[in-house]
Parts: sequence; C-alpha cells; structure tokens
Amino acid sequence: MNNGVWCLGVNINVSIRTNTYSKMKKNIIYLLLLSVNIIYGQETKNETNTHAGEFSFGARTTGSLFSSSGNYLGIGAGGQIRYRVDEKLNTEWFGDWMATDVGGLGQRHDAHIGESMIIYPGKQSGRKNSFTPYVIGGFCGDYTIIETNLYFDAGQNEYLKVSKDRWSFATQLGLGTHYNITEKFDVSFTAQYMIHFGSDIDADILTDNNGQKYLQIHQGKENALEGHLLFTISANFVIVDFRKNK
Repeated sequence: MNNGVWCLGVNINVSIRTNTYSKMKKNIIYLLLLSVNIIYGQETKNETNTHAGEFSFGARTTGSLFSSSGNYLGIGAGGQIRYRVDEKLNTEWFGDWMATDVGGLGQRHDAHIGESMIIYPGKQSGRKNSFTPYVIGGFCGDYTIIETNLYFDAGQNEYLKVSKDRWSFATQLGLGTHYNITEKFDVSFTAQYMIHFGSDIDADILTDNNGQKYLQIHQGKENALEGHLLFTISANFVIVDFRKNK
C-alpha cells in the first residue's frame, strides 16, 4: 500500500514537473518570438519613417565666376523651396539675384529662376550631425544686364553710361551635400557648372587715347554658349511633412 502511494506520488510529481517544464518552454518560445517581432517591427518603422513628403523653405547665398566678363566673382542672395518626392529624390525651386563688379568700371547683374532635381545615391539617414551627399542638376530662366559706370567719352566729348541686357535659358549640373544640424534643419553646400543658351553678352576693359579705362559691352545677335561656375550655401528648414499629416 505504501509502495503504491509512493509510486503514485512520484508519478504525480513527475507529471507536475513535466507540465511545468513544458509551460516554461512555451513561455520562453513566446518571449523569443515576441522579442523578434518587436525588434523587426521597430526596424520596419525606422525604415518606413523616411523624409518623403517633407516641404522646406530656405535662404541662400550664391557666388559665381564669370569668365566672359574677365573672371570676376559675383555674389548674390536668394531663396528656395524643396519638396522631397521620396527617399532618393528631392526637388528644389530657387531664385537668385547676383551682382558682379567688373573692374570698378561697371556692374553685371544676373537673375536666376529655376528648378533642380536632387538625387541621393547613397544610404540616407538624415540623422543629427551627419552629411548627406547628392548629385544636383536642373534648368532655369536667366536675365543678365551689364552696365557701365558714368564715364567721359573723348570721341563724343560727353559723359556716357551704357547698358545692354539679354534673356536666356540655362542648365546646370553639380555636386553637393547637406549637413543635418537637426532632422528638420540643414545647411547645404553646392558646386555646379551652369551653361547659358542665348545671345552672347560680355564686356572688355579698354583704354582710350587719354589713358582712361572704360568698359566696352559686346552683345551678339546669334545664339552662343556661355558657362560659369556657381557656388551656393543655403540654410533650410522643414516647415511641414505632407505625408505624415495624412
């Protein structure tokens, strides 16, 4: 009798331990699956939390080197807006007004209004204190005016001030990078080469018979290509994210 009770007790104890062990295994498996699901879900959330749909506004400073006017540096200012299409593609709509002093004898003014496509070739993060390199290219409408300072023309025996202008179409291509101060605010650096399609306009510094220097402006009637380097520094702030607000 005692042996039977003892055997029964052992069987019950083994059964209880076996059931407890099985439940522990199931709980451990459930915890592992839950952990994997949480980690995977967090990674998926981070991957889907892109910058697509962001609309930003920025102010820019532009420098340009005009070789046709004697390699003089022009400095200007402007603004831009951006709309991020997806993680690899951004669009930029900009306007610039630049002024160039031509040897102290005249000025060149250029206005640009156009659009650029920004392509991000590498893996994007947009994290704070990180660089995001890109390729940029686009087109713009351009207005150029060159005017002389007031000078005395000995041949006509009078003071003159001459100006000529032209409208043209331009395309540009270059490289740049964002420096992400925060996820919503960046400073961008861009270097591009811009080519103008339109009538040629340039200026030469000449000296008259009295040794006085003056600016002579040339404007061709036929279309010509004019190229120059363009450097831009801009500060941009994301003001709304259209896709997150849906």
